[in-house]
Amino acid sequence: MTPEEITRKLGEVGLVNPLQSLAVGAIAYAGAFLMAIVAVVLSVVAIVVTGLGNPVDSALESVDMDQAEAGSGVASLLRLPFQLVAMATFGSFDVDGTIEGVSFGAGLRILPFGITLVMVLLAFYGGRFVQKRQRAGLLGIWTTSVLTGFGVALFTVLSAFILAERVPAEAGASISLHAAGFDTFFGAFALITLSLALGRLTVRARRSWWPLVADLPAAFKLAVSHALIVTVLGLCGVTIVSTIQALIDGETPPMIYVLLLLPLIGGHVLSFVTGLDMLSAATANIDGAGALSYLMDGMNGTERATMFSLPWYTWLGGLLLGGLALLLASLLWQHQRRIVPHHVVSLGVSWIALPAAYFLGGLVLLVLSQASVAARLSGGGFFFGDMRIGASVGLAAWTPLLAMMAGVIVELLSRFVAPFLTPFLPSAALSWFRRPLAPAAAGVTSGAVGAAGASSAAGPAGSGPLTYSAPLAGAAPDGGFSLAPSAQGIPTDINADGVVEAGTVSAQHAGQAQAHEAVPTSADGTAAAGRYATVPIGATAGALSFAGAAGAAGAAGAAGAGGAGGAAGADGSTAEPGAAGNSTGKITAAAASLSPRTRKLVLAGAVVVGAGIVLVIGLIVTFVVLSNTVFSPEKRVEAYLGAVQAGDAEQALEIAAPNVPTAQQALLTNDIAGAAENRISDFEIVGSEESGSKSATVTAKVTQDGVTTTRTYRVDRSGRTAVVFPDWTMAETEYATLALVIPDGAATLLVNGQEVAVSDLDTSEGYYAPAAVLPGQYTVTLPESSELVAAVESVAYVSADPDDWYELYAAPGYSLSESGMEEVQTQVDALLDECATSTEESPDGCPFRAYAYGVVEDSGSWTIDSYPTVEVEESDEGWYFGSSSSAGAATYSYQKEGWGSDDEPTDETDESSFSVSGTVTVGEDGTVAVEFDDGWW
Repeated sequence: MTPEEITRKLGEVGLVNPLQSLAVGAIAYAGAFLMAIVAVVLSVVAIVVTGLGNPVDSALESVDMDQAEAGSGVASLLRLPFQLVAMATFGSFDVDGTIEGVSFGAGLRILPFGITLVMVLLAFYGGRFVQKRQRAGLLGIWTTSVLTGFGVALFTVLSAFILAERVPAEAGASISLHAAGFDTFFGAFALITLSLALGRLTVRARRSWWPLVADLPAAFKLAVSHALIVTVLGLCGVTIVSTIQALIDGETPPMIYVLLLLPLIGGHVLSFVTGLDMLSAATANIDGAGALSYLMDGMNGTERATMFSLPWYTWLGGLLLGGLALLLASLLWQHQRRIVPHHVVSLGVSWIALPAAYFLGGLVLLVLSQASVAARLSGGGFFFGDMRIGASVGLAAWTPLLAMMAGVIVELLSRFVAPFLTPFLPSAALSWFRRPLAPAAAGVTSGAVGAAGASSAAGPAGSGPLTYSAPLAGAAPDGGFSLAPSAQGIPTDINADGVVEAGTVSAQHAGQAQAHEAVPTSADGTAAAGRYATVPIGATAGALSFAGAAGAAGAAGAAGAGGAGGAAGADGSTAEPGAAGNSTGKITAAAASLSPRTRKLVLAGAVVVGAGIVLVIGLIVTFVVLSNTVFSPEKRVEAYLGAVQAGDAEQALEIAAPNVPTAQQALLTNDIAGAAENRISDFEIVGSEESGSKSATVTAKVTQDGVTTTRTYRVDRSGRTAVVFPDWTMAETEYATLALVIPDGAATLLVNGQEVAVSDLDTSEGYYAPAAVLPGQYTVTLPESSELVAAVESVAYVSADPDDWYELYAAPGYSLSESGMEEVQTQVDALLDECATSTEESPDGCPFRAYAYGVVEDSGSWTIDSYPTVEVEESDEGWYFGSSSSAGAATYSYQKEGWGSDDEPTDETDESSFSVSGTVTVGEDGTVAVEFDDGWW
């Protein structure tokens, strides 16, 4: 068998030469590789812009290696694109090894979407290009696609493994970093195989049932368009706002880095912007095992952030963008949409196409948003053991459900709102969205039957070749064309008489075949069995005809039954009732007219439905806005800090009471807190992070006396207020504690000029009483009571920073006035005079004594020669007086017994100097009392 015969035999079963498909696979890989180079160059530019210098040198210096050991930086950069292409096919950039008995491994998984997109698009459009020239059957398409996918996958894995980045280790060994693996192989195989096969399948003639499901590919295209609209508009808004802010602050606009890194993070930008705008959440998860779990205490767990975690103007703009995108998507979906009338499959598909496409699009967003890093270490000895750490970011798992809801909303808007808006829009605003492989409008072609309806001239019905007529709406300028498949399903050309000839279609007709969806008909003018015509989705029954019963309608037209609404053309063409024939045999669709009453009812219903949708959307937006502003946890903290700033302690207590006994809340009154100086002067809520739906942590910056402090407050959800809105309650809030030192005998304190009874304070600690206070300056003193004493105030500054709350105390007291000092001296002299009345040589409780022996009983007497001058000092335990710098003098006169019984007593004297010391007590009434200390002086 000759090669030509082999080729012909293989062609009969649809098999073709795979070389062209393999070339497409090579081009797809080459395009992805070039995109990877672009990504590397742009990443280097981004690093240079940030001023980090040469990343290769920095990395090598961090591990104490020079470039000679690890290869030049240029070589590393040349190897990196191969790894990026492997990662673009769902590969993970991994490193594994063992050094001195310690096994370790690490992996980075991130999808450089720009590279993946280039590879997929080149494979898809390359498949279309090849199919237009080879016309392979299904077997040939899948065979060549699988073969090409296998080849590209094998090359991707081998190139990533062979060109791995090798880092020298101990004893001449090296560690390899690469993205080669089974995930890379199967990822590349699936991407290339499916993209190439899908591209080739889109060029093939569609099946007869295609009009029934034509909404499905259009729905996927709309889902992609919707995501792109949201992402582009969102990025434009963020770029404008952030750039203006950065220029005002004199900083580099941050979006420069995002734009430079788009080839690498484009998928994440697309997924997060679209997902957050659909009210999904971004999640971050981190966990560890082994010693790392202990060291990471407090870091394990999952954190979530929604669009409402951003500043209010950001999420409000996001809500407006989301609503606008939904409306625009509905207008695009309604534009030139056609379905097969009165068919349950077509009707069902028309309703489920968008939700299904959006749901699958949500799954794609989940995949694109994922980025993870993991590391492990084992065999590190008793302390380390086996350790593992992993971190990942992505969208929340419920994103596909939210996307499906968006699809449902778009479908409803396209049916009940968009028809009333479309007439006010220029056609160019919507015509850019073209439905892929759209089905044809209902229509018929000129047949081979004459005006007499002599169908026998063309043989039995359906015996002639199939022809395809251009749709009524949007027909080609030349008036249409006719094509029909050959026995192998390959389109054929048309002869000069308008009859389909066997063979291959010309390039011109092939292009027309893709540009127009034709309704196949037989040579007698009737529709081919099993073929379906379509009508606009808003058309009523009878608006356009089903081109299927032409024979019966033609007979009725030939008999003159035009009064029924049908008319036969001069060449035998026919139409259903409601369509008019013309002299050329073409059928023109007559739009169904509505009565004025029906039109009003439809308009009123549409207005009610539209108003209901607007009302529901408005209520949802209002609920979200109020829940995140007026009834948000941030507002609760704002109310508390506002009360603290205003010195409204009672309001602050109502919002967040301290967890202390009532006696320790005695200073939390409006009179005391409101009179405090140096209260907080300003505050700003800078962040809020919800922990599930029951609690949130609010971060605020508080300014006091020119110093800014960052505080965090926990707020718990305690139910609902106003029926539907969340009610938030501040959890136990930490208050500063001021220790009040209470002098002996004091019954009243003055705090910021306000009297506070000591009996109202918590004196269980002894000489001081703890009291909760708000930030500010507190002046504590004692009441003025007499001219003998003057109250001494104590000032305590309570900072808003808890780190400064150590040794907070106030110790009010009294100081003796000049009169008080004189009173102390007078009372000391009086006590000495009283001591001098004693006849004892050592009077009890007195500061002086005599060294005398044999004193005749009751013969002694004391004389104060000079009084000591006392000084008064204050200590932590009260007032003390002493005379260490000015002693007194006293003389003891007595009779001394003789040595014998007959001896007369002799008069003796003993002079001594003495000092005094003791305590001074100031009573509540301002009186002063002194008392000598016990002991020796």
